[in-house]
Amino acid sequence: MTFPMRALCAGLFTAVAMINPAAAADDCKNPITQYDLNRCSGKDAEREDALLNKNYKELMGKVDAKEKAQIKNVQLAWIKFRDLQCTYEADRYQGGSMQPMVYSSCLYQMTKQRNKDLNDMINDPSH
Repeated sequence: MTFPMRALCAGLFTAVAMINPAAAADDCKNPITQYDLNRCSGKDAEREDALLNKNYKELMGKVDAKEKAQIKNVQLAWIKFRDLQCTYEADRYQGGSMQPMVYSSCLYQMTKQRNKDLNDMINDPSH
């Protein structure tokens, strides 16, 4: 390794060591890099999915056996539709660095809408 290469490697090592990975890992208010955009959109989708599971369980606790079977079938079909739709949207960016963000953003948006639908069913006085 020549001297300039060693100096470059040492400089890069020092710069990387100065970065606070914990702070960068939690900064989704202002993501800058594509990596951060991908990671943060994934976190958004995960949070919305956790809420979806909570809402689904709450709704299932409010309905009779017949409705439970119907809601379960609808939910399974909806999940399949959501995943297929988001795969379709993301595949337009196949091989690109933003493909994961497009997929996660789609999951987030569709799941957010489904959460609104489930909340409407939960708050329906007939349940």
